[in-house]
Amino acid sequence: MIQQSKNRSISNSIILILICSLFLSSCQNGIKEKIKNDDIIEFQKDDEIMNQAIAEANKTFKNFDDAFKQPQEGYESFAIKVKFDTEDGGGEHIWIGDLTSDGKSYSGTVNNEPQLTKAVKFGDRVTIDPKTISDWMYLDKGVLRGGYTIRVMKNNLSDDEKKAFDQEVGFIIED
Repeated sequence: MIQQSKNRSISNSIILILICSLFLSSCQNGIKEKIKNDDIIEFQKDDEIMNQAIAEANKTFKNFDDAFKQPQEGYESFAIKVKFDTEDGGGEHIWIGDLTSDGKSYSGTVNNEPQLTKAVKFGDRVTIDPKTISDWMYLDKGVLRGGYTIRVMKNNLSDDEKKAFDQEVGFIIED
């Protein structure tokens, strides 16, 4: 069994929970504070840019799988974002950390306090259905690999907010 730990809580929702469980308002000045306070940032199901990010995460999941199964020096904070159903028919996307793999599937721990789904709660151990993966991430010597939904959220910030965000998250997001 392959096991990795030191996972970071970062999430998004379709209603997409981004960076832990965040809430998007139309006023961007508040996003940084919402991230800091572990609020929800909401995206619509038909958000084209967010859906492209999720598609890219799924298309490149093999990169995550390879890195997890054969980690190099400096690889840490492996996490997979998973969509859980909500009562309104939407979904909440939550980061799963403390990952293990039997070589065929992944299991891990719910890293966020769910806001919209009743399917899981913080700290639950879950087996990940590949069809529900909406993002993946790990750090490579402090540089974010994957994290496609995080990048979309960051791109919605002003230049000043981006600088503050970069200082607060503790890792580098290369453009």
